[in-house]
Amino acid sequence: MSSSKIPPRSVGSEDDWPDFEAFTRRKAANKPVLNRAKVLPPEEGNGTVTELFPNQSAVLLDGKAAPSLCGYRMSTLAFGSAVRERSPVCVGDRVLVEAGVITGRCERRNRLLRPAPDASDLTLHVLASNLDALVVVASACEPGFNGGIVDRFLVAASAQKIPAILCVNKADLLAPGEERPWAHYVRAGVALVEASARDGRGTGDLAALVRGKVSAFCGNSGVGKTSLLRRLLNDEDYGRTTAVNERSGMGRHTTSGAVMLAGPESSSFVDTPGVMNFGLYDVAADGLLPHFPELQAAAASCPAGCAHEDESGCRLRALPRHESFRAIRRSLARGRTGENLP
Repeated sequence: MSSSKIPPRSVGSEDDWPDFEAFTRRKAANKPVLNRAKVLPPEEGNGTVTELFPNQSAVLLDGKAAPSLCGYRMSTLAFGSAVRERSPVCVGDRVLVEAGVITGRCERRNRLLRPAPDASDLTLHVLASNLDALVVVASACEPGFNGGIVDRFLVAASAQKIPAILCVNKADLLAPGEERPWAHYVRAGVALVEASARDGRGTGDLAALVRGKVSAFCGNSGVGKTSLLRRLLNDEDYGRTTAVNERSGMGRHTTSGAVMLAGPESSSFVDTPGVMNFGLYDVAADGLLPHFPELQAAAASCPAGCAHEDESGCRLRALPRHESFRAIRRSLARGRTGENLP
């Protein structure tokens, strides 16, 4: 599924795609008719989308060794929904291709999505679909571990019933005995791997967890997703990396759009752009607790009517992710789905 034969995209932030925005503006005066397209059953697909371009997609057709560029028309892939997607197809979609044109999209098992942060109205950005696992990549340092954005990705995975793995990269930079502010995720039932793309530690354990699966790799900028994928792919030429910005301490974007790659032993890896924030969609403030299973278990012992805020008898207050839960719930209650968390 290598994209080496597909024309390269411009490198930049995933929220700064002038090609997509210009295309959207050109089409604004000729909006597609809703309900024109029907979602197909999975067995009717004959290819899988591996990368997106303006008005085109790279599609790995069944039985082929490399993806091909296939066109599509927004007007023929307009699905009956009140919420517009940034693109009618996404990486991981099963599609029907006829004469080099995508004419239908199959039903999705799940999808990793967020509200598009650059849209004035509610537009969804579906990063990937039909996933067997979501690998949330964080960094032990440079940049520091960001539990807020990790929890947002975990909530998004839970909402779509996608099994999640937390991979803390740059473990080689930890001093012996240094505190690990991510250790509690094991008690929360999250699969955890400490790894180093630099020296290879932990990458074998990660490879075992994603073997034979379609796995999306996500996280904030600078955590080393692409470097980890180089290890897993055994391909030193894949992607391109940059150092963390010395002034801001934040990572620099190096992946401009999601791309699906063929991994070893029937694995597929979806490399997604690094983000500075991650908004949640289709998760209500009053429905957030089940996505924090250890907090939900503790809530059974709380006094009747406990709001799980500052009550003295609240059993959630002593748990590490309580503050993250409260912060996400407050932002959802205010409708600030894209708010980043410390």
